[in-house]
Amino acid sequence: MIEEDVQLKVLKHSAYAERPELHSLTFKPRHFHILRGARQVGKTTLLKQWIRNLLIEEKIPPKSILFLSCEGIENFRELQETLALWLNEKKQEMVYLFLDEISFVEEWQRAILWLINTGLLEKASLMVTGSNARDLKESSERFPGRRGHGLDLALHPFDLTDYERIKCFQGKSADELLEIFLTTGGFPHAIRDWAEWGYVTDETYSTYKNWILGDALRFKLAEETLKHIFFRIAETLTSRLTWPLLIEETPVRSHETALQYVEHLEEAFLCHLHYCYDPVKKGPAFQKARKIYLIDPILYHLAYAWKKNIVNIAQWAKDFVTNSENRGKLLENFYVVGTSRKVSPIFYWYSTKEKKEVDLVIPQKEKVKLYEVKWKESLSSFNALQQKVEILDASQLMGFLKNFTKK
Repeated sequence: MIEEDVQLKVLKHSAYAERPELHSLTFKPRHFHILRGARQVGKTTLLKQWIRNLLIEEKIPPKSILFLSCEGIENFRELQETLALWLNEKKQEMVYLFLDEISFVEEWQRAILWLINTGLLEKASLMVTGSNARDLKESSERFPGRRGHGLDLALHPFDLTDYERIKCFQGKSADELLEIFLTTGGFPHAIRDWAEWGYVTDETYSTYKNWILGDALRFKLAEETLKHIFFRIAETLTSRLTWPLLIEETPVRSHETALQYVEHLEEAFLCHLHYCYDPVKKGPAFQKARKIYLIDPILYHLAYAWKKNIVNIAQWAKDFVTNSENRGKLLENFYVVGTSRKVSPIFYWYSTKEKKEVDLVIPQKEKVKLYEVKWKESLSSFNALQQKVEILDASQLMGFLKNFTKK
């Protein structure tokens, strides 16, 4: 029974909120959808919700639906043979294929392309998920004209605006929700911990560390180097970073190594690179220092705990966010990461000559909007790039993010 599925049982938990993506797409013949996002963010649960809707609401026969976890698939040939065997039995009927974590299968695109070319997917609707941005982006580009009306979707941890829809947070004020978000973040398992215990357990932190490390090892990256780079990103939050600065006080000696590990974290949907705005080119100034933000507050706590061997991480996180400087830096992180999920591209800007910096630059048609983030609106408005910079504080975060529709 679909309702007895382990992932679907969490939907009844007070820590869950329905994803808007659940009702945002249709499954028609030759539709090839791609869902991307970090591990543990809820992709499998969303897949099984779509399957449940097909079974219950659209009355699709169970024999016409295939869910396949690809983590145990050895190579593209095994994937091709497994799917071809199933599809050959269904040639005369509409079928629905859900392939979870397909990025684990090297060259998986070859299997799907072969199935398309042989006509076995002619009456199929296909959804694949993955947790590697480069793999999925390149894959999307390798199927020009062969994805029908398939969509590219991104699934992120819940953000502060989602907290209002989560049952265990109902009745909380905006200030209370922000305080919880500082220590708990938006990964579903962490929120379930909060609902049950009032904090995120060390076991959950260990789970997250293990999947971050496991994904890195899959790409032949070294644990010790990853730990130091991950920590330096957390330690230098909101700082303008050059590669030499990032690897200061670490055993990492090569700028190329630093770049390789940051690119991996970005491709694993764990960090956001925030580039400086070039007002002449009206785009990123790649040669200038960039800022790097982790995509969820819990990752900052994990980075420190991993590097410093902290136990009782929840108490450490609570102490960490009571520091006013840390709160201000995390707030900037929330504004930038939250906006990046809904608007692209975005930048920051600084001028050494003018001794000015703007946290958030959002290009418009003929101009840009400029924002500076402070925990409390103690800073007077100022001008940069010949226009006024708007000051954003903690009380405005939820309203600011709600003003954007997701890209």
